Amino acid sequence: MISQLNTLMLLAGKIFAILGTIIYFIFSVVMVKQVAAMSQNVHDKFNGILIAFSYLHLAFSLLLILLAVILL
Repeated sequence: MISQLNTLMLLAGKIFAILGTIIYFIFSVVMVKQVAAMSQNVHDKFNGILIAFSYLHLAFSLLLILLAVILL
C-alpha cells in the first residue's frame, strides 16, 4: 500500500515538474515578444543585446523542458 502511494506521489511530482517547465517556456515566449515590441518603440544601442538575451533565455527554457522530460 505504501509502495503504491510512493509511486503515485513520485509520478505526480514528475508531472508537476514537467508542467512547470512548460509554463516557464510559455513565459519565455511572452518575454521574447515583449522585448521585440519594446525594441520597436524604444530605440537604444542595447536593443540588439536585449533581443539576443531574450532568445538565449528562450533556448535555455526549451533545453530545460528537454532535460526534464529526459531525466524525469
